Amino acid sequence: MRQQSRKTRQQIFEACSRILQNEGLTNLTLEAVADEAGLSKGGLLYHFPNKETLIKALFEYHNNKFEIRLKELAETEGDEAGSWLRAYAKASIEQISDPDNVSLYASLFAAEERYPSAHQLMRQKYVNWQRQVDDCRLDPALATLIRLAVDGLWFSEVHHYAPPDLDRRKEILQLIMNMTHGSTP
Repeated sequence: MRQQSRKTRQQIFEACSRILQNEGLTNLTLEAVADEAGLSKGGLLYHFPNKETLIKALFEYHNNKFEIRLKELAETEGDEAGSWLRAYAKASIEQISDPDNVSLYASLFAAEERYPSAHQLMRQKYVNWQRQVDDCRLDPALATLIRLAVDGLWFSEVHHYAPPDLDRRKEILQLIMNMTHGSTP
């Protein structure tokens, strides 16, 4: 992909993200994205011929950002048992520590239900992440429980399903980190 095309796509993804953060999924129209990105609608359609293609690419963009951060954190965790899970927990919690990200991910996951290609992409991501969980050299049931706890915390924050207060979240994260070292409460 040419450099200019890459920059334009980045501009489009950032425009989509701002709309989702500030206005939600219902206001994410091709016209609104083109306006926010400073493009004509034709310019937007050159890169993404329809809204489903745009939504799927937006999921890929945000998943790639997450996976880059996950890889960075995994490298700092080293190669001991449970290290990948610690990185997964840290990367996931980083995503929900910023209120703007929470609204962005809430809108993205609402879009997932409407757009089958985005839903399929997320299913495959979770299959891949679960493989990493299974390979982290902890008891597989414990490792899966940890992933599900991290995902549950993430979803409770994103969807406002009685999320824990900040102090409780810190306690939960500490428990998760302890469990990634193989110790159970």
